[in-house]
Amino acid sequence: MTREQFLAGLKRSLGGMSEAEQKEILYDYAEHFRMGAADGKSEEQIAQALGNPRLLGRSYRIDSLLEEPAEGGGVKAGSVVRAVFASVSLGFFNLIFVLGPFLGLVGIMIGLWACAVALPLCGLAVVLASILSAAAPFLQGYIDLGGIHPAVTFFAGIGVSGLGVLAALGMWELSKLFIKMIAAYVRFNARVVTRRR
Repeated sequence: MTREQFLAGLKRSLGGMSEAEQKEILYDYAEHFRMGAADGKSEEQIAQALGNPRLLGRSYRIDSLLEEPAEGGGVKAGSVVRAVFASVSLGFFNLIFVLGPFLGLVGIMIGLWACAVALPLCGLAVVLASILSAAAPFLQGYIDLGGIHPAVTFFAGIGVSGLGVLAALGMWELSKLFIKMIAAYVRFNARVVTRRR
C-alpha cells in the first residue's frame, strides 16, 4: 500500500470527526511516512508497520466519541454506548470481549437500579399502611400488619425509605463510575486491536 492509499483510507474511516481532528491525525501519519522514508524504508514497509488504516480510523473515532464532555465532567453515557457499538466494527472478537460484557453489566446495573427504586417505594407503602391502619379502624380487615403495632411499622417504613434513598444515591455514583470504566475499557480495547500507542 502506498502513502496516498494509506492516507486516503485513513481519511475515509475518520468520517464523522471534526475537520481539525482529521487534519491533525492525517498530518501525524504523513509525518510517519516522511520519517520512515528518511530512514530508507519503502512506503509499503511503513504502511505495513502502521497497520490497517480502516481500523486506525475507527479507533480514532471511538476516542473522539469518548472525549465528548458531559455536564459536570466525565463522559456522556450515550457516547459510551455509541463507542461500544463502534468498537464491534473493529473485529469479530469484540462481539465477545466488548459487547458481551457490556450487555451483561448493563443488565446488572438495571437490576441494582430496580432495587434502589423499589426500596423507598416499599418503605412508603409500609408507612401509608401504618397510618391507614391506625387512623381508619374500618380498614383493619384489609390491612394486615402481622400483629405488629402500627407505630413500629411506621418507623420501620421510614427506615426502609431512608435506606432506599441512600441506595439510589449510591447507585448514582456507581453509575458514573460504571460509565468511566466502560469508556476506559473500550478505549484500551480499540488501541490494542489497532496496535496504537
